[in-house]
Amino acid sequence: MCDSNRTTFSKRQCSIEDTRERSYRIKNLLKELPTYEILFKRDVNCIEDNLCMRCGKKESETWDHMWICEDNEATLDKIARESIRKFEEYLKDNDRIEDISILRDHNVNIITILEEPSNILLRKCRIWEILRGVFINDRFNKLTNIKGERYIIKECWNFIYNEFKNRIWQPRCDEIARLEQIIGIQKQDLKRKRKQELNEEEDITRDRLIGSITDGINIEYIWDLTTKTF
Repeated sequence: MCDSNRTTFSKRQCSIEDTRERSYRIKNLLKELPTYEILFKRDVNCIEDNLCMRCGKKESETWDHMWICEDNEATLDKIARESIRKFEEYLKDNDRIEDISILRDHNVNIITILEEPSNILLRKCRIWEILRGVFINDRFNKLTNIKGERYIIKECWNFIYNEFKNRIWQPRCDEIARLEQIIGIQKQDLKRKRKQELNEEEDITRDRLIGSITDGINIEYIWDLTTKTF
């Protein structure tokens, strides 16, 4: 979402930020964020292996590993719990006193649900559903039948989703850029090499899907840009 402060962002800047956010959400849902596993698979220039640079190259930097890498500032569980507290502070700063009361009525249940085993992601808890951007209606909606309270719960869910991105994914990108610079890899060096025709076609198909969504082309027919629900 673009900032409503028009003196801070121009319309074009808001559009750029929105496009970036759309791209992140779609790539994240598809587990296609540019981790080293993805970059190595695509034969990106200067990427010699798929190992995680942040934790001493102990294992492949897959999408899953990125979220639980020992280099992260905190565990997923800790971030989830702290996010609810920060969301309450956000509500307080915006004088949403009634919404704070609603949040306090449900915050324990929200954490309980997030710690439950996922029904759609094997051997994962529901926190991993938030990471993918999957909102489970059947569990959260059972917490209350009041529309206003459901809205606060969903808003809290989105707040937690963004906290994971801001506290794990973005710092990861900053640290990788720093480490790459140390070993002499510049952003312009990370260009895709030519691969076999089959792989090129697979990449083009995927990139066209992501590009069509982020550019707003026939979005309603290609993908639901809102949080996926089941």
